Amino acid sequence: MKKILLQLFALIIPCMAFGTEEPKPVSDWNYYIGTNLGFSGSEIKVHDEEFLDFGGVYNFELGARYKKRLRLALNYQSRAEVSEFFQILFGHTIAVSNNAFRINTYYDYVSLNVFSMYIGAGVGGDIYHYKITDRINDTTESEHGFTFAGGAMTGISFKIWRMQLDFGVVFDYIAKPQMFSYGPNIGLRYNF
Repeated sequence: MKKILLQLFALIIPCMAFGTEEPKPVSDWNYYIGTNLGFSGSEIKVHDEEFLDFGGVYNFELGARYKKRLRLALNYQSRAEVSEFFQILFGHTIAVSNNAFRINTYYDYVSLNVFSMYIGAGVGGDIYHYKITDRINDTTESEHGFTFAGGAMTGISFKIWRMQLDFGVVFDYIAKPQMFSYGPNIGLRYNF
């Protein structure tokens, strides 16, 4: 019986060794798709006129995480601003719309299994359109074009299965018409 068990053992070991596959290496890149909504205060300067507006900002992002801490993403941002109440009251309106495309980089300086803290920055371009309407003089001036856009962000993230919930603060800059914008946002990412 001992001899039969040794022969079976001798036959099984080579089969087990050749039948098992090497574990496949895990890719260093993991892809995600995300969106976030924010509320921002924007200081806008059109020609020699300045105004402050509070409004919503929408972002959509396609990205990839490299290893555990670095993320690169293509970001689309849409926003619209309208001049403040007193300018509208006195017959003078400025409306600005922006559609920005940026490449953002994020770094998780704290990275745990379910929690992380990040900083980031991005650069790109913005397609803008503004219209100045003066109802008193019955004049309208408008312009559209392409300009520089950049930004910085920081926040915290909570991971639940493949989803990540982000809470952050964002600063955005658009060169023309000149805009400085800052405020909180909340986002959701799905990791593939």
